[in-house]
Amino acid sequence: MKFSHKFMMISAAALIGVSPVIGAGQFTVVQAADKVATKKNNNSKQNTIKLSHNAYVYDKNGKRLKTYMGSAKNTKIGKGITLTFNGKVTIKNKEYYNLGGNAYVKAANVGYVNGKKVVKPAATTKAKIKHNAYIYDAKGKTEKKKIKKGQTVTVDQLIYIGKKLFYRIGGQSNQFIKAANVGKTTGAKLKPVNKKPSKDDNSPSDNQNDPTVITLSHNAYIYDGNGHSTKTLIRKDEKITVDQLKYIGKKLFYRIKDDNFPGEDQWVKKNNVGIVSGKQLQPTNSKPEDDKDVTTITLARTTNVYNSKGVAQPTKTFAKGHRARVTELRYIWVKDDNKAELFYKLQSDRNGYIKQDDISKVSGVKLTPVNTPETAKGETVTATSTDKKALQDLLTQDAAVKASDSYKLSAKALRNAYDSAISSGNQVNTAIATVAQVSDIVSQINNAKAALNGKKVVVSDLKNLTINESNQIVDLVASVNGVDKSVVRFSNNNTVLTVTSANGFQQTLNIADYATTNK
Repeated sequence: MKFSHKFMMISAAALIGVSPVIGAGQFTVVQAADKVATKKNNNSKQNTIKLSHNAYVYDKNGKRLKTYMGSAKNTKIGKGITLTFNGKVTIKNKEYYNLGGNAYVKAANVGYVNGKKVVKPAATTKAKIKHNAYIYDAKGKTEKKKIKKGQTVTVDQLIYIGKKLFYRIGGQSNQFIKAANVGKTTGAKLKPVNKKPSKDDNSPSDNQNDPTVITLSHNAYIYDGNGHSTKTLIRKDEKITVDQLKYIGKKLFYRIKDDNFPGEDQWVKKNNVGIVSGKQLQPTNSKPEDDKDVTTITLARTTNVYNSKGVAQPTKTFAKGHRARVTELRYIWVKDDNKAELFYKLQSDRNGYIKQDDISKVSGVKLTPVNTPETAKGETVTATSTDKKALQDLLTQDAAVKASDSYKLSAKALRNAYDSAISSGNQVNTAIATVAQVSDIVSQINNAKAALNGKKVVVSDLKNLTINESNQIVDLVASVNGVDKSVVRFSNNNTVLTVTSANGFQQTLNIADYATTNK
């Protein structure tokens, strides 16, 4: 068959994927926002990604979609979901996976590609030295080798050695510089890999008997004890002796006790301070809490912290009267008690919970349980064959669903979502799963199935299509196959329907697969 040159033109569109209606060769497509690159893929296994984080769905311009799969709720896909993809693209200097149908998810939220874990490059941080800095070993000893002020070094770890923070020099296992000698850092933000020695550790440091001297890292106003500025400005790099640290309002201030700054009740904000030498001061009061915006609990007795499975952690204990912020009230099934009990989730510990029975007072925002006792039990109880019956029924219906127009003529992204839910359902059905896991996947399959909305275009005469009817068919073909409608064309007075792939291959389609005269 011969095709005219104008119908063989390749436009900027995604390649046709295999569908129940169109059988095309398999290709991997990489589509940027303004260009297309393709390569042959001889592997017949469908490309899949598994999310390691919740992921929003974006369009080809990197803007979040308002609706996806027929609903605004579907524009956020949950962690652990497996999806099929057409290729990897770069949009505005960020990498995305193309789900087809103008739908993309950020590569940063993907944990596995085709079953293999994504190995992300190690984060790097650049640190600029603001004072000449000696190099120390892991024991805090130095041979007086130093890095000069103004140099930039790569660091890869932040760690407490004794009571002081150090940065580890990148690529070195036993070379460290004091964090106090580092100014601006760029790149990944590092957090200490260990905990600062507790306040109860009274072993003196080498300067605990010296006066406390602060060095300003920014120009700073002097305030009075009520937090009112005197409009007197102290310049950056000024060294000032101080004798107290306390909260004024919600911010920490140092009290000035220096002959060069005579006067009483003079304070500077801690966030304008860089280096602190001499005795390290601790706040003399507690930070005020705004009970209108947070929830705080007070313990009725000394108690352990529990994990998310309701097991007490003997190494984590809070004393009677301790106050802590909490973010959630949840039922947890306690195996030893054989019942669901209410727990408050600690803000400071992502896997830490306090039993409601051990709390004497709750202040601030009132929390309501995020689940039910039945749900909590379902998260621990292994599902039986009876529990899996609803799931097995959905899996049995899969062949009939895929043979229907509602599936075959749905947008490619909707079919992919349904296929992914069925794939996950098969895994849950054959694995040892909890009642909650079975319930969740049943809900996912039902939602994906309900979103399938494919149907043929109703026309008056298949051999004599109007312009409006042919345009509707072109839109449907593009949606079903996840391509731009510019590569779908009618010719010979709207009697021949073709689609051109990104590699120039042109395929003739059966109009009756997409249109019908039956109303």
